[in-house]
Amino acid sequence: MKRTTLLAVALLALASPALAGGPTIVEPDPVPTVMPEPAATTDWSGLYAGLSYGRSSGDLDFDPAPAQSLDSGNATALYLGYLWQRNNLVYGGELAYTRLKDNFVTGFTCCEVDRSIDLKGRVGMAANRVLFYGVLGYSMSSYDEGSGNWDPSGLSYGLGVDFRATQRLNIGLEYLARDLNGDNPNGSGQEVNIDLDTVSLRVGLSF
Repeated sequence: MKRTTLLAVALLALASPALAGGPTIVEPDPVPTVMPEPAATTDWSGLYAGLSYGRSSGDLDFDPAPAQSLDSGNATALYLGYLWQRNNLVYGGELAYTRLKDNFVTGFTCCEVDRSIDLKGRVGMAANRVLFYGVLGYSMSSYDEGSGNWDPSGLSYGLGVDFRATQRLNIGLEYLARDLNGDNPNGSGQEVNIDLDTVSLRVGLSF
């Protein structure tokens, strides 16, 4: 009898803390938060090449002589360049060869600007798939006056925008102004100043 009583007292003592505390509530583990992946940004760095087609215009000033206009013509170009990128800043260089057609001195079918080589420095800001940039460089063009060719040269500058249409395909628009000058090699003592502008649609590939 005593053993039964002692056993009952012991069981009651063991059960008392659990009864006093009530049922134990198990907190569920927190659901892990899934962080969204950052949006992909376009990398403009690397080698690129392409073609452009546009319109050209300008004027020509022989000194001493009255200034004359250049007829509007076509401009077809090949270009090759390389860009570096640091955050949103994009910079690099480009070499372009432009073939000009129908850029005659107005009223003279013997005299025209027929080609240009342009070495450009490019600096711009990237907004993901769009690149806005400025151009500053050096250009050398060819002036053909029938009896011979000569090559006025000088500063070039402009503005442009490129759009990354696919992973490698770029489509852009560029305005380039050339401020060219040189001496007539025919011994006349004339100096010529040529303002030659082109607006071109560009299509290229990044590598």
